[in-house]
Amino acid sequence: MINKLIFTLYLLVALPLQIHAADTTQKTASKPIEVLARNSMKTSHQLTLKQLGARFPMALRGVDSRDGVSFNVRADEVVTQARLKLSFSYSPALLSEVSHINVLVNGEVAASLELPKKTLTTTEERVVDLPPRFITEYNKIDFQLIGHYTDKCEDPTHSSLWANISNLSTLEVTSEPVRLNSDLRILPRPFMDLRDTRQLQLPVVFAGHVDNDMLEAAGTVASWFGAIAGERGAIFPVSLNTIPAKGHAVVFVTGHLPLTGITGLSGLGLPALSGPTLSIVGNPNDPDGKLLLISGRDSKELRVAVTALTLGTTALEGSSMLVKSLDKTTGRQAYDAPNWLSSHRPVRFSELSNSAAMNVSGHNPGAIRLNMRVPPDLFRWNDSGIPVVLKYRYTPQALKSESSSLLVNFNEQLVRSVPLLPVERPSSLQSMLHAVPKVGELLPDKTLSMETRLNVPMYTVAHQSQMQLNFKYDYSKEGECRDIIVDNMRGAIEPDSWIDISGYQHYMAMPNLAVFGGSGFPFTRLADLSETAVILPDAPSLQEYTTYLGLMGRLGQSTGYPATAVSVGRAGQVDNFAGKDLLLIASGDNQPLLKIWRNSMQVQPNNKQSLKFFGIDFNPFHWALPSAVAAPPSLTATLFEGASSRAVMLGFESPLSRGRSAVLIWGAQPDDLSEALLAMSDGASFTHQIKGAVSVIRGKSIDSVDADSVYYIGSLPWMTQVRWQLSENLPLFLLISLASAMLLSAMAYFALKGMARKRLL
Repeated sequence: MINKLIFTLYLLVALPLQIHAADTTQKTASKPIEVLARNSMKTSHQLTLKQLGARFPMALRGVDSRDGVSFNVRADEVVTQARLKLSFSYSPALLSEVSHINVLVNGEVAASLELPKKTLTTTEERVVDLPPRFITEYNKIDFQLIGHYTDKCEDPTHSSLWANISNLSTLEVTSEPVRLNSDLRILPRPFMDLRDTRQLQLPVVFAGHVDNDMLEAAGTVASWFGAIAGERGAIFPVSLNTIPAKGHAVVFVTGHLPLTGITGLSGLGLPALSGPTLSIVGNPNDPDGKLLLISGRDSKELRVAVTALTLGTTALEGSSMLVKSLDKTTGRQAYDAPNWLSSHRPVRFSELSNSAAMNVSGHNPGAIRLNMRVPPDLFRWNDSGIPVVLKYRYTPQALKSESSSLLVNFNEQLVRSVPLLPVERPSSLQSMLHAVPKVGELLPDKTLSMETRLNVPMYTVAHQSQMQLNFKYDYSKEGECRDIIVDNMRGAIEPDSWIDISGYQHYMAMPNLAVFGGSGFPFTRLADLSETAVILPDAPSLQEYTTYLGLMGRLGQSTGYPATAVSVGRAGQVDNFAGKDLLLIASGDNQPLLKIWRNSMQVQPNNKQSLKFFGIDFNPFHWALPSAVAAPPSLTATLFEGASSRAVMLGFESPLSRGRSAVLIWGAQPDDLSEALLAMSDGASFTHQIKGAVSVIRGKSIDSVDADSVYYIGSLPWMTQVRWQLSENLPLFLLISLASAMLLSAMAYFALKGMARKRLL
């Protein structure tokens, strides 16, 4: 009887649960992302709060204030431990009994830090364990100051209520890998995860013979990954016919090469190639690693597969896919890079950020930040500033409040302080109507709609720029024990605000390594690099391949578009690229063009750990060329004579075509080329920046020299050209003025003499 009762309970309860679990497993298996297994091997990495977005130390002010950073977790990882090594300081006036700093993860309090009483301001170090159960895919860490300086009536904005959180504090995350399905639909994952804030390190494998066509295809893919990786940067270590022992990799295969000839792929049993193919397979050396196979029977098919991958012209699905057709694409126009402000039309703020990020609350909320890339060759002479139309809404304060304002900064430099007017403007402002923004109407949500026009001075603008918009509200002082802070202030920047650089001409003096290091200019003038040729040595090393792909990733990061039309050649083929800008990569003495073009280059790098500067001939007409500032030979000798130079970047005019640019990246040894890539991607860690015509990189030090002569790219209207030349050259202006005066005098003389002759007749 008991056995029958147990069996009946099993049928009623346990069996339906098992059926439901099996059904759930079936449904999960059909999804593109599936947790198949969890590896016991854990990995850890550290990130500073600065790397997570805190550009400056976080200043907490008042009785209740907060600030924070965001961090994400990769799709192929699960966090098992998170630890915050916090460095902070606080006011000695704070009462320890009622003051503390809360550390919150996604709104949950992970720790409450006591603030012991002290007499001096010192830096505190605390370690806070963040519960893994609070951590999701997208996370926010907030620091909240609850501060009091007296147990009686207090001013909620008193100057003694402060704490500073160092942006050099570190977050250490330990995670376990999660194996994902091999599915093309989840690309670019797992090879590049948008949630990851670390630098992308993605190995690339060339299978078989490496020719220019394969390198062009690889450059397109590297620039695609670089565009997706963005500011975190990307490097692509190269190997030949060998699959990495761990992690993910991209493999390029052409021809009918059997995959059994590639070390590490012998056991996969992949079918023979029948056309342009994209596949994701497991790394046979690592159960948690994946390989992205890009293959074709010839170079043309390889380019078809690469185009389908990088431009998204074909829907991808499954673990392997034969690309049968591509949608037709059009060529790019100059200065139309997706990441750059358009040079042809006004750009709305909705294209730079989303509406949620442009809405803030509180009396002193954080800045609304709009990141943008500006073409570096905008002609800035006689500049009146970049026009901006700013539309915004805010909660109007009481009539007596006249100190609230909207601060407009560009790259941390003040552009305008716009008053936030009350509903009825005070009489003191009525006389300043010309300086008061255009007043709109009071909206149903009780916010006031406003619009103002301003000009951003070009001296505040860099290629990578940021506009900061701060709503600052005045505090109403009611008297002792009556001051309170009500968090009812709101501010918003309207998405249809705009900025417009279309009125600027494109014209710049070259060579200028600063714009190359910062934006990849002039190569990035066309986002697909259709006017760029990369010239490699005849027998490149693995490091030179790695440098080439790293540069392509850097250029893709600048434009936000894959380099679908880049050309790759060798020294003997350089005449085929006479109409293009040239990017040369070399080490030691393996690039014969350095000797052939020695008369066009300001320095001659060599593998004897020294630089030979050619003499700078005196040109009596240098005074007529603005920006043509020659570096004295004595200065160059002082900087570089006998220097153990590790890497050199050199800019000069292409010997093949006037107005075209060439940039050389050279290392004394192949491994030294990595120094140049590091200087471009992490320039903030170096003592100086890449600039001028020559930059020598030695460790963390960069020494630069300006060009001994310049050339110009771009064009100006002839009248603007004449006016600019005259304004920049006083001797030339005086000479032309004198000649004009003499000409007018002569014309007047002969005219008057003719009139006198007629009277005598």
